[in-house]
Amino acid sequence: MEENKMNFQEIKLKIKKYLELDNVTVLAGAGTSFHLGAPIIREVPEGLKPKCKDSITEYFGDGANPSYEDLFNCLQADKYLKEKKGESIDDINSVMVEMQKWLFKNCDTQKTSIHSLYNDDSQLSNNRYHYHEVFIKKLLQRPNNLKRANLFTTNYDMAFDYALDKLGVHYINGFMGIHNRCFRPEVYDYDIYYPGQSVSGKVHRAEKVLRYYKMHGSLSWVATESSPSNVYGIQERTMDESFEPQIDKQIMIYPCVSKKTFTLDLPYSELFRQFSQAITQPQSVLFCIGYSFFDEHINDIIYQALSIPSFTLIIANFDKDNFKDNKPLQQLRELNDPRIIILNPTDSEQSTFVGFVKNVMPDLYEENEQLIVSETMNKLYPIVEQPVEDNKKDIIQDVNSKENESE
Repeated sequence: MEENKMNFQEIKLKIKKYLELDNVTVLAGAGTSFHLGAPIIREVPEGLKPKCKDSITEYFGDGANPSYEDLFNCLQADKYLKEKKGESIDDINSVMVEMQKWLFKNCDTQKTSIHSLYNDDSQLSNNRYHYHEVFIKKLLQRPNNLKRANLFTTNYDMAFDYALDKLGVHYINGFMGIHNRCFRPEVYDYDIYYPGQSVSGKVHRAEKVLRYYKMHGSLSWVATESSPSNVYGIQERTMDESFEPQIDKQIMIYPCVSKKTFTLDLPYSELFRQFSQAITQPQSVLFCIGYSFFDEHINDIIYQALSIPSFTLIIANFDKDNFKDNKPLQQLRELNDPRIIILNPTDSEQSTFVGFVKNVMPDLYEENEQLIVSETMNKLYPIVEQPVEDNKKDIIQDVNSKENESE
């Protein structure tokens, strides 16, 4: 069903109900970084094409214009085959590194320019991660006795990472260590507690903790040699000026949209397993924000979750011009399933990330206060319906009494 005719307050109260379920998961797509000027990559960028020209011709033919993802898919597949044959992969690595360098340069939200549509937004002028921070704060207002909220993103950029750090939020992202942070999937099963003040040994569950998963990799993930302390050969490092992708230090990104077989390799197999596990719990809700439903391997997991009666899917994806051509979203809408809630995709005030944070996602503290005030006032001043004639008599009596007082 589409929430086209409901006002924002009604939608907020509805969203509030779902945010208070035990199992809450968010899937953030490219739309959550659009306002920061991060590119939504479809075709190979013009500035990158000269360095990829030979590869494009080899895989797709003269004059072809493949998508960035399709070209990277072919390079990955060709690299795998040549490694198995013992052939040189230097040329392939060179092209892949150039593509990664372009991503590293253009997807760093610390350096991108705010999108022209948001030039007048004073909040972004003061803090480019304002809406990411507000979103996280609202998400973490859930009662502390509920399970930790899960934040999955398909983005490589660091927008949510920066926002989480600025807010001082503890986030569990699958890495362990301080100076040498390595991927350890068992970390996702950990939680954070602190000792209480009593001597009885009781502990208290820490607030402001989020489970954070970057499903397609990250600009901060670097492929390194495996070692006893880094079994999977994946290291997380800070985004500083001294680092850029190299042949022996490629960033771990996963732009493969249609090649499901690549998800069988770590860390992606573990991340997708965690996603499936998160949304197939009883009484689960999945918020898809800025996600276009073009990733088949993710869609399959969501479709499987729809087989669970208590699962709810809420979609906020602004696509004013192309929504009718988005077959996966059209298919979901045509199901007419009340468990699938699609916010108006042509209304930027509710289906863009900025619009969703400002107008749709409730402040649970504020909404609770409003409900309490409303209930209190209703109890103090109960509405008693009277017949029209009785109302007239009351008004006449009131007027007469006031006239008598004046005499």
